[in-house]
Amino acid sequence: MKKPDGKLLVSVAGRITVFLYLFSVLILLLYIQGNFQDFLDASLSGLLTAYKYTALMFISTALSYIFILIFSGRGSSRSVGIRIFLTAAGITLSAAGFFITAILSTAFQAVL
Repeated sequence: MKKPDGKLLVSVAGRITVFLYLFSVLILLLYIQGNFQDFLDASLSGLLTAYKYTALMFISTALSYIFILIFSGRGSSRSVGIRIFLTAAGITLSAAGFFITAILSTAFQAVL
């Protein structure tokens, strides 16, 4: 019997991670566009809440993706290193966005 090599797990985890990152960027862009088009404060607050939860989901799946990459041992060390670097950069940007969103959410709660 052949030992499973983890290709499916790495592929699925990578696709979920990329989807959540792009979805959080899309929500953030919609929030920025909504500021220029004078969305209601309740709508902007809802977008910030959606971004917060999406960023948290992205961070958790990205961390698990990094662990899967490290422990699966699939591919060359160079390609794995590049994937880990790009995922860590995404985690850093999402964490910064999460904290900025938390600060903005508290400012909106005082207004609403």
